[in-house]
Amino acid sequence: MGLDLSGLTGIVTGGAGSIGSAASRAFAAAGAKVAIVDIVDPTPVADTIAADGGACLPITADLSDPAAVDRMGDEVEAWSGGTIDFLVNFAGLFNDIPRVPFWEIDADTWDNVIESNIRTAFLCTRRVSAAMRRAGRGRVVHVSSNTSVFGMGDFLHYTSAKAAIVGMTRSMARELGPFGIGVNAVAPGLVHTEKVTSAQPAAYLDQVVAGQCLRTPILAEDVVDAVAFLISRSSRVITGQTLLVNGGASMGAF
Repeated sequence: MGLDLSGLTGIVTGGAGSIGSAASRAFAAAGAKVAIVDIVDPTPVADTIAADGGACLPITADLSDPAAVDRMGDEVEAWSGGTIDFLVNFAGLFNDIPRVPFWEIDADTWDNVIESNIRTAFLCTRRVSAAMRRAGRGRVVHVSSNTSVFGMGDFLHYTSAKAAIVGMTRSMARELGPFGIGVNAVAPGLVHTEKVTSAQPAAYLDQVVAGQCLRTPILAEDVVDAVAFLISRSSRVITGQTLLVNGGASMGAF
């Protein structure tokens, strides 16, 4: 990642996960101060960043809880002096979601998937945008999925949640634009993290790559680079967009 993020302070939710932790490390290495937030203790990620000389703040929080989100926002603002330049919403379920026909999805599972992927992004952006509105600037990046473009059988709960993120991105971009705040999303294809590749049959992984125009596995770094561009000064006039990071597996327009 060659972008300069020096002087920026931001939040990465889901920062203890595979892609979120890679993003936190990359942003810190590029000069940003990063608050790493997750329901799982993100201290090990923060320790790695600190050991490399980066500035970071680990926060453990259930981001589906409005009170916990408010406390998180207060803690970050106290640490940063009130400035929050970017928010990246990686938090959400994926690997542990059962893949079944939609008529076999029970209501509790549906609610859990929707809550973890949409409610968390809504609550975090609602809280963090207050500091951005006061400052008259900021960048928000949500994480959708290319399943929201072509649909995916036996994965209706996840696909629906990620499609909702696209609409959320557009509406927030319109409402926050007058405050100088850009809101975008990335929609990755199947990212070949260690957790994903260990859980999926090799034949399935090969099939996914074969369906891409660029027939190379999508890595966490590919997603991180796209997000880094969207939070950087280089994307100054880009907002309301969803960037497909999927090797050309789908080319539908959002």
